Amino acid sequence: MSSKSEWQKKCASILKVLKAHKHGWVFSEPVDAVKLQIPDYHDIIKRPMDLGTVKENLDNGTIVSPENFKEDVLLTFQNAMIYNPATHDVHVMAKALKELFISKWEPIESSVVEKWRLEQAGGGGGGSSAPESHVGKRVLESEFSDDRPMSYEEKRELSANMNKLPGKKLGNVVQIIHDRNHRILQPTGEDPDEIEIDIDKIDDATLRFLDKFVKEALAKKKKNKTA
Repeated sequence: MSSKSEWQKKCASILKVLKAHKHGWVFSEPVDAVKLQIPDYHDIIKRPMDLGTVKENLDNGTIVSPENFKEDVLLTFQNAMIYNPATHDVHVMAKALKELFISKWEPIESSVVEKWRLEQAGGGGGGSSAPESHVGKRVLESEFSDDRPMSYEEKRELSANMNKLPGKKLGNVVQIIHDRNHRILQPTGEDPDEIEIDIDKIDDATLRFLDKFVKEALAKKKKNKTA
């Protein structure tokens, strides 16, 4: 894999702190339900997670955003707290590490997310041009201020335009929707990795933000093709 981007480096540094903690070893590998003689573990915990898997997924690109990283780290500790009663040592350890993670993550979260969004918009790399950086900043500063209701035709056009986006940009759209309201994103069929977006459930401000973002992304894509 290529060298880590700035946001990935920030995530990796926090992960290193968690793994180095005196309780970190407890959460560094997947739970072995057979070895630990807890046959009901996978009945209760539907999506197991551990810090070792988080590191592997961060390194191999499975984790594609700071929000993904945050969710998986928190899931590691939440699973332990769900399965083990409050008086259990593992529950206590998980709670302590969860609090440590929050204390390290919250002060830098906004800057890490900004670095990621600029990178997605094409303005995060050291070799990017000034116009690309400007586009990234303009999208970021929009702040969902336009909340005019969208017509059926506008929604249909937005949906069609989103389907024209390249993978990375579409991932950015999904992340924006998730940040605003993750309940809108629903797995489809039997594949948990396939996401369905119900555009009618998205609030007007988010729709306007996405419309602007998608149109700018497509315009940039068209410009690059003709260049």
